[in-house]
Parts: sequence; structure tokens; C-alpha cells
Amino acid sequence: MSTIEIKPDYYDDFHCIGGECSFTCCQEWKISVDRDTKKRWRSITAPEDLKQNERLPEGLSEHCSLNHFIKKVDDTDVIGLLPNMKCPFLEGDHLCRLVKDHGEEVLSVTCHEFPRETHSFSDRTERALVSCCPEIVDCWNERKELGFTGLDIRDPEALRNAPENDTLKLTRDLMMFHLSDKSSDNRTNLLTAFFILMDIYSKGSVDAIEDYTDPASIRKLKDSIVNLERDAEDSLTERNELFLDMTENYAREGRYTSFLKPLRDAAENFNANDLKEFQTVISSYETLLRNYLVSETFSNLLIPGMDLRDMVLQFEWMMMEYASIIHSLYLQWISSSEHELTYETVRNMIVLISRLTGYDASDIEEYLTNSFESAIWDFGYADYLLG
Repeated sequence: MSTIEIKPDYYDDFHCIGGECSFTCCQEWKISVDRDTKKRWRSITAPEDLKQNERLPEGLSEHCSLNHFIKKVDDTDVIGLLPNMKCPFLEGDHLCRLVKDHGEEVLSVTCHEFPRETHSFSDRTERALVSCCPEIVDCWNERKELGFTGLDIRDPEALRNAPENDTLKLTRDLMMFHLSDKSSDNRTNLLTAFFILMDIYSKGSVDAIEDYTDPASIRKLKDSIVNLERDAEDSLTERNELFLDMTENYAREGRYTSFLKPLRDAAENFNANDLKEFQTVISSYETLLRNYLVSETFSNLLIPGMDLRDMVLQFEWMMMEYASIIHSLYLQWISSSEHELTYETVRNMIVLISRLTGYDASDIEEYLTNSFESAIWDFGYADYLLG
């Protein structure tokens, strides 16, 4: 059994703040219930006061067992939400009634572990904290750069000396290396990393590690990317269409209405205004968004069972997430009478888009296949999307 552990250096400091959370995970989300919890819930009776507090789902009796609160959605067992999209066990103080009555051991694995994820490999265990939690975004905002125990993401020598037989880990670490580069902006870093990833994918191995980490070669590549001709308004229009498409199902289901309705209204009446001013405003959050990209790459780009093609699709998905975050912030900013963009707004949009796009690998491939000419993009489309 491996004793090597890689995790963010703030991993052990994280704790759920419960009722103080600004964006509860017990509302408008599909909360999965694992098999063992479902079985355990058969012998636990629901809290007695749910009906009098108008939190008893339609069709259920006051004294039914907890497993009756589980519904099957998209072949997954989840807690059935109330019409207001809240978990029936969510109290007015934003704490969980089940935990109050029975302790944390009553929770499903998802509720107990979120926002933690553990990925186990033959030679190591990786522990991540995902972006769907506002406390995690706060951690990123407090740091000029992210650090990881067991992994130095800014050391090119470590990449050059890494075992050649682990192409996937080396590729993931190489992506983190480029995305964490503070000498260039996030768009340039994303496109640089994607260009290198597509080169690795075409070759099937990382056989040019010296070129991928050589400062002169990388500077030449980045200069070429920066100097590409672009139509910023066309790219903005593309991101607008993408945002409307990615949020359509959630709007239809009535999820995250307080966030999505004003954003979608703005998107449906979209005009590209004051783009240069917005780019100046959003640049003040460059460090936070860089940390977001690095963390997302660590937690999502390499999951046990993935191959290089899966990594390409996941990286494309991450670029779409990033583009949607930027566009949702643009819509929020352009709709504001004072053209303000507060940290709270930025944090909420990162959390919101992360929750909206939390698909598994098969759903990501299906979306990409149905939405684009090819699930594997060419570099030109990535550049067009990011503008």
C-alpha cells in the first residue's frame, strides 16, 4: 500500500463552517446517497417535526424511514429536494437536522466528505479540495500561489527527472506547471498548456519534456499565442452562446434561479459593451483565477482510469468552465449600474459554475460530442473561445 500522499498545503486546515456558509451545498444540488447509507437509513425514522415545518416531501408520512427520502435521478440515488430546491433536512440555521439528531456518522459519503476528494493510485494517494465550496475559494484568495505537499509544481527539474513511464501524471504536473506561471496571464497560460497537451496527445507520450519546460522555447510559444489576431467581440458572443446552452437545463428545472435568471436575462439581451474596461476590472482577480485553474487541474485532470484522450476532454471542459466563469462575471458587471465586481460576486460565480459543470467523464464526452464538430478541439477553437 502506498504511503506517498500529495495534497494542497491547506488541506488539513479546511473545516466546514456550517450555518455560516454563504453558499450552502444542501440546496439546489443533487446530493447523492451511497449504498451503505441507503441501507442504514432503513432503520432510522425521519425527524418528527418535518410536516409542521413544511419540510415533509409530498407523499411521505411523518414516521417513515429516511430511505424513503431517496429518489432515483439519472440512475443515481439522491436526496429528494423540496419544491424550493432545499434538502428537507436543512434547518433554518443552515445546519443539518440529521447531524443534530444522530451525529455526522448518519451522513452519506458525499455529505460527509464534501468538498474533499481522494484519488488512489498504485504508487500514491492524492487528496483534493474542489471548487464547489466557497470556503475553498476563500483559501485560494488568501494565497499568492498554491502549494502542495509532495509536489513542487514550479520546479522544471522535477518534471525533467520524473519517471518516464507515468505519462499521465507527468502530463498533469506539466499542465499545473504552465498554469501556475505568474509571468503571463491566465488565457495565455491555458492556451500554452492546451497546445502542449495536444502535442503530447498526438505523440502518445511526453518525449519532448526539455522543450516543454525550456524557458526560451516556452517564451517563443507564448509570444506566438499573444500575437494571434483575434476578434474579442466575436469571442464574447461565442461565450455568451455557450453560457446560455450550459445553463439551459438548470433554468428549466428551476435550480439556482436567484443567480441564473438575471444572468440569463442579460445574456438573452446581450450586447458587447465596455469590454476593455471589464478586462481591466477582471484582471484584479487574476491571481485568484490562476489558483482556481491550478487546483482544478490537480483535482480533475487526472482521475484513476483516465487515459490521454480523457485528459484532453477534461482540459477542454475546464476551459469551458473558465470561459463561463469569466462570462458570468461580465454579465453581472455589465448589468450593475455602478459597474462593480466584488470579491463575493467572483466567489459566488466560481462556486456556481463549478456546481453547474460538475459532470462525470461520460457526460462530458457526450456534451462535447453533441455540441462541437469533434469532441477533440483544434487549437483554433480554444483560442476563439478564450478570446
